[in-house]
Amino acid sequence: MSARRIVALPVDGRPVVRAQVQSLVACAGWKLAMPAVADLGHLRRPAERDRLAAWLAAEAPGAAGFVLSLDMLAYGGLVPSRFIADELDALKQRLDLLPALKAAYPGAPIYAFAATMRISNNDVNEEEKEYWSQYGSLIWRWSYLADRAAMRGDPEDVAAAQAARDAIPAPIREDYLDTRARNAALVEHALELVADGSIDRLVLPQDDTAEFGFNIAERRRLERRVVELGLDQRVAIYPGADEVMHTLCARMVGALAGVAPLSFHLHCSDPEHVASLRALYEDRPLLAAVASQVAAVGGRIAAGAEEADVILAIHTSGPAQGDWAMQKPLPQPVAPAPDWLAALAAWHAAGKPIALADLAYANGGDPVMVGAVAATLPLRGLAAYAGWNTASNSLGSLLAQCVLARADYRAPANRAVLCLRLLEDLVYQAIVRQAVRLGACEADLAPAALRERVALAFAPHATAWARGHGLGFEVANVYLPWDRSFEIGIDLAPAREASCN
Repeated sequence: MSARRIVALPVDGRPVVRAQVQSLVACAGWKLAMPAVADLGHLRRPAERDRLAAWLAAEAPGAAGFVLSLDMLAYGGLVPSRFIADELDALKQRLDLLPALKAAYPGAPIYAFAATMRISNNDVNEEEKEYWSQYGSLIWRWSYLADRAAMRGDPEDVAAAQAARDAIPAPIREDYLDTRARNAALVEHALELVADGSIDRLVLPQDDTAEFGFNIAERRRLERRVVELGLDQRVAIYPGADEVMHTLCARMVGALAGVAPLSFHLHCSDPEHVASLRALYEDRPLLAAVASQVAAVGGRIAAGAEEADVILAIHTSGPAQGDWAMQKPLPQPVAPAPDWLAALAAWHAAGKPIALADLAYANGGDPVMVGAVAATLPLRGLAAYAGWNTASNSLGSLLAQCVLARADYRAPANRAVLCLRLLEDLVYQAIVRQAVRLGACEADLAPAALRERVALAFAPHATAWARGHGLGFEVANVYLPWDRSFEIGIDLAPAREASCN
């Protein structure tokens, strides 16, 4: 391969879906070319799509492959896809770039992804249409109960769904369903592009979902259409969204480099409950989501630890997840079992790579578990760690890191990503963010004041924590990519104190 360069469009400019993926791809010795952050929009402000199309055309020559968010290409970002007013025909025209790319560069695979429009189960309209602040929970209830009634035929569900529907003004119902129908039609158009060879692989992640809903009905229709078109080997549908750039890049690098699939041995901290656990915001059991994400990176699940390349340590705690962002504690917490920790220590001593998926909570890691692991083996000895946002977001990014850094998990580039995830997912999301939000109302703070508050609370604590665990890095800069406390941007620098050996 003459060029070890992939050209990509992320769903937006947040560091977790852009800069951090670039760092992971660099671990494999490849370059991931992406537009500048300023060209990728900002929360509700869509990107300049014509400018992105021009950038893509200019970067295409010499690319080994393309990984493209169709939400960015068509709507100007994942968040704008939920409310932008463009007509379907105009959106389809923006996807005409894909057949043109394939015709011009037939040897470069095109991997693409487009999220099924989520249904948020709260009354927060920050990332939704304006009416979500008044009717969001009702729309979610209507969606969930109507689909469950359609699948199960329970008269009580039928009545409850009708009651929720009737409480929503007709113009809002119609607008919401029209937007869903338009987005679903664009996804079906993307399936046609797979069928005609313009897209080599397509992922349709189910963003922030549940067991039932209008989005789940769309998923079932899409699955049937995939079978009708004979595309089941080229199209994947499963929970997730923000991690898909990670997993598709890992899969593409593996395919272009011709390396053997990475194998993972699952080692669960709470085997009593994990088989029946359904993660928050997802539509299937957790272990089914694990299998989907392993397949997404082109990996496989090994029969035993001896034949596995990596130990995938999966931490859950009881029959349900907590959620740091929504202030939901673990309903029935279960401490990490001593034999789970002992096995991790033994594998670490034997030189077996360990990737730690911290899934007890949504939107942040579990300080109790990480403390127990740190007392058993050095955190800097992990191959990877993740505990951010949804379970599938964490799993996908973690597995992608394992695939992309497989040459040397102890290399400085991979250790930097490991440190970043520990500081962001555990120290910030599970600890510091809670303190920041308790101390002030975000709406009353200007962006600069909020950033200063976060930086003062986070940077000294995070640097001391990283030094204490010998991670080899410290916090050089903190920023808020979307001017809110939910996500954070962290720049690292080599530690001035504490060895990372």
